[in-house]
Amino acid sequence: MEDHHIKVDLLQLLDDNRLTVAQGTSDKKNLLFVVGKSSAVEKLEEFASSCADRINLKIVTVENLSLVASKGSLFNAILLGFGEDDNSSSDLSLIPTYTSLLIGGGMLIAKTIVGIENMLVKRMKLCGFLDVAMSKSIPGIVTGNMPTYKVGTSDKVTLNPETKENVISAWKLDANNSETISEDDLLEADDLKKPDTSSLRVCATTKKAKACKDCTCGLAEELEANRLKDTAKPDTSNAKSSCGSCYLGDAFRCASCPYLGMPAFRPGEKVQLSGNLLQDDL
Repeated sequence: MEDHHIKVDLLQLLDDNRLTVAQGTSDKKNLLFVVGKSSAVEKLEEFASSCADRINLKIVTVENLSLVASKGSLFNAILLGFGEDDNSSSDLSLIPTYTSLLIGGGMLIAKTIVGIENMLVKRMKLCGFLDVAMSKSIPGIVTGNMPTYKVGTSDKVTLNPETKENVISAWKLDANNSETISEDDLLEADDLKKPDTSSLRVCATTKKAKACKDCTCGLAEELEANRLKDTAKPDTSNAKSSCGSCYLGDAFRCASCPYLGMPAFRPGEKVQLSGNLLQDDL
């Protein structure tokens, strides 16, 4: 990584970026030099005085930057890192502050350490600078421009009266031509049927059509009765033993035997199972 303290012809740099005017011209650009150390102010002041007829130059240290911002001053360009042993451009957290000090279309010119220019380029783009680029002629120089508008600015929009009338008429509803939809046409036959009152029954505790754990209002019994009513009863008339020992009694029956719990019977005897034998007890 190279040293960033490269000698730069400041006046030539300002000329190249059209920040100076011809001698004797009154419409001079307002420039702000931001330096990291107060020791760099003296040499920059010498430079400012030598070209005072071509630019209006103000110098401020980083620690006093907030004072300039509080006064609401705006500048055509801000230059960073051009002081002696200056690394003010490495403080990327100050980039948003510079955006508030520049006029619309204003320029930020920063001199940073050669090799890390990409970090500054990325930060400037994130803060809203346009046309951010590294200088091809001077190593370590990064430039960027603010948009031509300022955040929060406004302007009055005047509409052509004829155009305004056309826009308004396009949104008018003509009672004779407008098509309306009857609300009854949106309803289907099933929407008009009254719900079964039994389906509206809810538990007083859960407020839902589901009985609570210790239901005492009768909803649990009612739901169980409806479930049993809708459950098909198993046909046990032709039940056959898969092991051949069902008739001997529970001691010889398997765990899933449908005759489990019934007394022994003679082989071939027809045994009728009760309707709820295969239903859960719970």
